[in-house]
Amino acid sequence: MDHTRDNPLKRFSAFWIAILLATSFGVALIITQPFAPDKTDKAYEMVGEGRLEIKDEIDRAQDDALNEAALAEALQAQAKSFDKNTESKGSMPVPGAAPTTAEKPAE
Repeated sequence: MDHTRDNPLKRFSAFWIAILLATSFGVALIITQPFAPDKTDKAYEMVGEGRLEIKDEIDRAQDDALNEAALAEALQAQAKSFDKNTESKGSMPVPGAAPTTAEKPAE
């Protein structure tokens, strides 16, 4: 833009005109949205209902097959194994960990 034709009033008015134009476009989209056609496919909905029925059957079968007592027992056994601090013979020491009784500190 030529510097002789540029002034703050023109920039200010152009900014607000652009804001007004963008806002009016958004309002027009909101107003015309209810008149837009529905884009859902009826065949897709029918197939989706069948898939949901199959998923419900599978979920029910899995819930019936789940042995919660055995699962709780396995979780307890796993939690007990975490408490033990057993290191295998060839394992590397963790940096920053306290030395175990098998290791002798370097002098």
